[in-house]
Amino acid sequence: MSQSAVEVNILGKSYKMACPVGQESALTGAADLLNEKLNEMKSRTKVTKSEQLAVMAALNFCHELKLEQAKNQEYTDTMDQRIKMLQSTIENALIEKGE
Repeated sequence: MSQSAVEVNILGKSYKMACPVGQESALTGAADLLNEKLNEMKSRTKVTKSEQLAVMAALNFCHELKLEQAKNQEYTDTMDQRIKMLQSTIENALIEKGE
């Protein structure tokens, strides 16, 4: 897969990143979201060190990801239960019809 170079700005610093061709807008969008979150955190807290802000943002993103994963797992479990119930209902209806 070919790569392209994309330049993003985070907290006033420019970073050149390798990116799969066709994913440039996704990367710049992610960088914009990160920059927005970092600037929000910087204005809400007294933290001024970029490294500390980055760690705090990473922890927040990881926490949000874990919450979403838990919601997805709960949804998957619910759908699995419903599918099993439907299969059972169909099987019982076929058995009753065959008798």
